[in-house]
Amino acid sequence: LDLLAFRRQVEESKKRSSRSRARLQFGGELTAAHAHELRAQKAELAAQKLEAKRVRVARQAAYRAQKQLRRAGIEARKEERLRKKGVAALRKAGLPIPPEFEDLIPDQEALQTEVESEGEGEGEGESGREGRSGSEEVIVS
Repeated sequence: LDLLAFRRQVEESKKRSSRSRARLQFGGELTAAHAHELRAQKAELAAQKLEAKRVRVARQAAYRAQKQLRRAGIEARKEERLRKKGVAALRKAGLPIPPEFEDLIPDQEALQTEVESEGEGEGEGESGREGRSGSEEVIVS
């Protein structure tokens, strides 16, 4: 009975010591210089992991935005096709075209790529205005 209680106390003390201090080395002799070197290595590794995580998160966010823009472009082209079909059907029937069918549906993906391609050679402010005015001339087949 006394032996079991003693073993339990020893195990708990081992758990306490492992929780209270970060373990640098398992077994063997540890000098102060070596301990400082190990701590520096651990800190450098943690910084590298943090930087890799930051880069990964930024890359994932950019990819998500790109996918969302692509999806918006697909939806806009689909809506534009439906609008054109509706306008053609109304013209064929000789009916007046409602005002909501007269406005083109801009393709955000095409606008974005157009702005990026113009932005490489010119200033951003100019290309942004040109991209918006060019949206009325977009022809989707």
